[in-house]
Amino acid sequence: MNDSTHVAESDESLEATLAAWDEQLGALERQAIAVLAGARKLRKAAQEGTVANFAAGIAAVKQDAARLHDTVDQAEAPAIDLPAAFASGRFISELAAAAAGANVSLVQRDGRITAYPVVLRLEARNQGVRIGHRLEKRLRPSFLVRELKALQQRPNRFNARALLDRVVKAYTALARDWTRGEGPLISLADLHDLLTVLPAAAADYPLEQFLCDLLRLDREPDARTTRGHRFELGGSTGTKGGKRLTAFDETGAQHDYFAIRFITD
Repeated sequence: MNDSTHVAESDESLEATLAAWDEQLGALERQAIAVLAGARKLRKAAQEGTVANFAAGIAAVKQDAARLHDTVDQAEAPAIDLPAAFASGRFISELAAAAAGANVSLVQRDGRITAYPVVLRLEARNQGVRIGHRLEKRLRPSFLVRELKALQQRPNRFNARALLDRVVKAYTALARDWTRGEGPLISLADLHDLLTVLPAAAADYPLEQFLCDLLRLDREPDARTTRGHRFELGGSTGTKGGKRLTAFDETGAQHDYFAIRFITD
């Protein structure tokens, strides 16, 4: 690809490529600042009528402008092929290394990338990484890792009741004979399928995000629905329809979920 917004196909890491580009742009910025500073001195001389400073001032501005012109001429944007970096795994490997260095848990399992409590999806077509629902196009690994760390350190805003209200509706549809007391264990995989039966819903609430929500729900065992239903997570591969769903927490520890039941007092 010849689009200059795509990541370079080279052995050099994206971080190193962008660091070098950053340094080059720093030199350009310094030259631009010098031209601006000279222009401001000339303007001040004009405002004050310091005629003796005119000749030297304009000569200095011209010299700095010539240096700026040379720096701009030498500046070349790195040729970056982001889809290739995504497809080859180079990008995620570099991001994982940066995350490890910053003590940020980034888990890659079964084709999923999780930085609890968010899920990451590489979107080559959109030139970015989707973090939860937000598309992030600032992709320098060190920067992206700082963003993920800030997310992991943010106070928990999880609304367990809102999630339970959503899940219990699907649960009621699958547990047809249940009205009161202890309901049957219903496969969480089946519940997610029902919650995302429409294509748009599946895109808005991918399985990976459902898994993160299950992990957070598991940490609030006393949470209830608006109508007061309690819940229990349980089951196993022996449970009818009990497909195992696996989530990874901020330490990388694995948590397996199979089914849920609701209980009315």
